[in-house]
Amino acid sequence: MLKYGIYAKAVELLCFKPALARLAIIYPEMDMKKYKKAVKKEYKEMLLRTPDIGGSSLEMNLYIAAFVFSLHKARPDKINPDVVNKMVDAVFESSFMVNAHKNKKCTLFTDKVQDKKVKESIAGQTLKYELDWKFHYEKGIDEFYNTYTKCGICKLGKRENCFEFVPCLCNMDERNYKNEGGQLHRTKTLAQGDNCCDFHVTKIKK
Repeated sequence: MLKYGIYAKAVELLCFKPALARLAIIYPEMDMKKYKKAVKKEYKEMLLRTPDIGGSSLEMNLYIAAFVFSLHKARPDKINPDVVNKMVDAVFESSFMVNAHKNKKCTLFTDKVQDKKVKESIAGQTLKYELDWKFHYEKGIDEFYNTYTKCGICKLGKRENCFEFVPCLCNMDERNYKNEGGQLHRTKTLAQGDNCCDFHVTKIKK
């Protein structure tokens, strides 16, 4: 099972302050201290019932997804996908995120990073873990293709009856790649009912 440890606390540290600040604008009448406590409770409980995927590099995505789903579960009457998207926007616009990626060297297209993804894609074909991803990775010099046919976030969303919030996590992908020096080109996602998520990422020329 996932643990409420360093990864979980890192997600909270990064996300809580900007997300709650944006939520306070949307719902100024909400008690943010009470809500934050409720989110932490939901988050801890969800992690303890969520199977791990053996320490894969994709495991961090499950921690992020569990946090996003907990935002909703703490106040299902208030927190819908549109509100979550606004909270996510606030996280990406935060000074911490902006400064963390300012002048950051792009490593997405290095042999080291791409070869690791190739190995993970081969190993993942057996779907050893319940919430694992299944994908095919094609490396390149200034671009790569990554086609997902099984998604751990989609599986967790179904387990937690939060599938409608999975697109909120899909919406992070373009900004995540841009922060790392890549441009995402994607026409399909499993979250919207397609047969795959067809990631094509090209290097941003400076």
